[in-house]
Amino acid sequence: MAAACTRWGIFGAGKIAHDFVVALKTLPENEHKVVAVAARSLERSAEFADRHNVEKAYGSYEELARDSNVEVVYVSTIHPQHKPLCILALNNGKHVLCEKPMTMNLKDTKELFDLAKTKGLFIMEALWTRFFPLYADVKNLIDSNALGELRLAFVSFGSNVTHVERVCDRDQGGGVLLDIGLYCLHVVDMIFNEEPLTITAVGQKMATGVDSTVVVTMLYEGEKTASITMSVAADLPGEATFSGSHGSVTIHKPFHCPTSFTSPADTKEYPLPEPSMSMNFVNSTGLRYEIQAVRKSLLAGEIENSTMPRKVTEKVFSWMDKIRQQLGVVYKEDL
Repeated sequence: MAAACTRWGIFGAGKIAHDFVVALKTLPENEHKVVAVAARSLERSAEFADRHNVEKAYGSYEELARDSNVEVVYVSTIHPQHKPLCILALNNGKHVLCEKPMTMNLKDTKELFDLAKTKGLFIMEALWTRFFPLYADVKNLIDSNALGELRLAFVSFGSNVTHVERVCDRDQGGGVLLDIGLYCLHVVDMIFNEEPLTITAVGQKMATGVDSTVVVTMLYEGEKTASITMSVAADLPGEATFSGSHGSVTIHKPFHCPTSFTSPADTKEYPLPEPSMSMNFVNSTGLRYEIQAVRKSLLAGEIENSTMPRKVTEKVFSWMDKIRQQLGVVYKEDL
């Protein structure tokens, strides 16, 4: 018997929600369907529903959470809203895929995982980078000793987006680390896959108190080092390079949603499906990989996904808490 269609509800009707639905539509219709969308106003969600041919539009998140036809909710709002909206979804018996960062700190993230576990519901941070097929191949290449002994990771991610209010506003969860820096930490973890011995961070802060440019050095056992630069004030190469005693692998820009990498042997390409509508962010049809992963976990009755499990989310949040502590970046959620 064919597995039932996964029925999605969307919290938020912004740019990433648009891209998410367009990416979802690159997958088979009998596997995924967006059945409802909710936003702060009915006008906003109705416009989104009309554009994407979604059956139901709600003017409040509570209404969607009570919709018995919704199986799993994708939370796509601004960062500080993630925790309360995830709680709302879980308390109404919905599985959750929450856009990154899942919350503002480790303490709140643990609280969400604990709640989901108590309710027997699936929850996952939408760290789409971990699901791109390219990374499995890069990891296999490095593990096969093609580069010799792994020694260094160089990762950078940044562009000047200081004109975007949300990025600069502490109350909206602004700052480079939570916005894009966590991608850098995750890609290092995907390849090194261990706890660093030390994490050292220096950086610049805006007048608003959030981090604008941060440089992180992570020292590991076995003479491994990761050097990470992130910025919302400068345009950076946006590549991730892993170097060993015999050569390097470079995941080309944008490394957080990559379509090619170069190794000593050759360059490999990973084309993405064409979107049916224009999108807001680069390579957004690649969101399809995490969408597929959620369905696979739900069909298997899992409450966490093996590629992006609780322990990984919590590990990176513990690093981000340490980095912010060194920078002196504090959100109201930390108090």
